[in-house]
Amino acid sequence: MTSSIVSLIKKQYHIYRHTTDVDAQGLFFSPTCMQTCRPNPPYCATSREQIVKYLADARAGNIHSSSSDSSKPTPKPSKQSRYTIRPLKVPAELEFGSHEVTTPIGYEPEELVKKANEEKWVGMCVDLWDEGAVEGLFIKVNYWWREEDIRAGEETVEDVGGKGWRQCFHDIIYLGGREGWKPEGGEALE
Repeated sequence: MTSSIVSLIKKQYHIYRHTTDVDAQGLFFSPTCMQTCRPNPPYCATSREQIVKYLADARAGNIHSSSSDSSKPTPKPSKQSRYTIRPLKVPAELEFGSHEVTTPIGYEPEELVKKANEEKWVGMCVDLWDEGAVEGLFIKVNYWWREEDIRAGEETVEDVGGKGWRQCFHDIIYLGGREGWKPEGGEALE
């Protein structure tokens, strides 16, 4: 992974975060983008369409939390959310959790490691949180990107010659209350 690819992915992620239309956000995902959720394995996805639906649900306040107390509502994200982003340390952070986490998407963890290596995925750790309220929402995700051929009409910024970097895997590490969690990865961005 080169510093120019890391810079490009960070820029794309920033643009993605500031894209207000959920369907337009979906263009930053590969059509075959997958998602696992370690605290709640059924909150998985095997396509861009499923992830876009989850994003729409989250905007409506329906957030699949890892909170063990279902009597308390999950905190909604505020308009003042922040994030940090840093490259994953490969090979140390090239892992996808347990069998129970990956089975719902039809893979074993070892198969995902092999796929990531073969397809030259680039991983970034992203921490997202609400600024202010201590009890706000905190999300920790390992996002993975790969370079792909881009279909006509699905281009985003920075795509060149019909190729572009797309999110291909979302590994949700934590999704719940902010208490007890600290963001990693440098400068807090909006």
